[in-house]
Amino acid sequence: MTIPDRPGPPGPATPGSPGLFAKLPPPEPERPAPAGPAWLVVPARVIALIVVVPFRLLYDLLRLIGRGVAACWRVLVRIPAAVAVALYRWVLRPLGLALWWPLRMLGLGIAITARWLYRYVLTPVGRFLDLVLLRPLRALGRGLAWLGTWIGRGFAWLFRGIGRVLAVIFVLPLVLLWRYVLLPPLLGLAWLVRAIGRCIAAAWRVFAAGVAWSWRQTGRFFGWLLRVFVVVPARALWRYVLAPIGAGIAGTWRLAARVLSWLWRTLIVAPVRVLVVIPLRWFGTNVLAPIGRGIGATWRVIVRDPLRAVRRTMSEASREVRRTLRRTFLGR
Repeated sequence: MTIPDRPGPPGPATPGSPGLFAKLPPPEPERPAPAGPAWLVVPARVIALIVVVPFRLLYDLLRLIGRGVAACWRVLVRIPAAVAVALYRWVLRPLGLALWWPLRMLGLGIAITARWLYRYVLTPVGRFLDLVLLRPLRALGRGLAWLGTWIGRGFAWLFRGIGRVLAVIFVLPLVLLWRYVLLPPLLGLAWLVRAIGRCIAAAWRVFAAGVAWSWRQTGRFFGWLLRVFVVVPARALWRYVLAPIGAGIAGTWRLAARVLSWLWRTLIVAPVRVLVVIPLRWFGTNVLAPIGRGIGATWRVIVRDPLRAVRRTMSEASREVRRTLRRTFLGR
């Protein structure tokens, strides 16, 4: 083990050597340790920004919501519950215990008094009233009921006998009169009415058949007259007058339509085609189509191809990151 030499006292400053109060050179700034290669750090940061940050924000939001719910629970449930428990423990329970024994003794006194009053006052009075008042009234009611029953039976027998006597005196003669006097003539009259109705129905059928036959013959006659004086002349008029006239008008119309069609094609369609359609087609083919192709090429060079290159680069970088992570952590 060696002991290092102690520095001696500082000597006098020489012109060529720095003095005691000379300014020292500023220390070099420390460089941060490299976090890793860029091809691994950048995708990791992108993945963290896309995946981890939203979950972190969701976690903070849920944590704030949980704190709010806990505060609401504390204010709306726990504090009122604590107040209610304290009120029950220190106010209601001592008050109930203080009022329990006086109310219990009062209830016992009322129960004993009511039992004594029922046993020694109300029960003897009730028995006396039952013996003096209710039993005679009950016996009187039974006697009146027995008497009313026998009086009702007597009236029933009386009315039944009167009804049988009245039936023998009045109803039996009326039944005999209807069955043996009035019913046979009424049956004969009904048979006569049915026979007359059948005759009238047969006569009506004969009359209706005659009317129908005459109507049919009249219709045939008027139909023959209509055919001879209306249908045949109308058919001849159509065949020999109106049809030729209509054919001539149709031929004239077709000829006029052909002439008008030729005039339309010659005077309107051909000039419009020569003066409008062909120049527009030439303008579209020789002017607009090259402009469109140029715009398409510009769009393809400026927008579509760079976007495809960026997408291809991103996919290749993500594929390379996955391959590197798989090779690092899984060894394959």
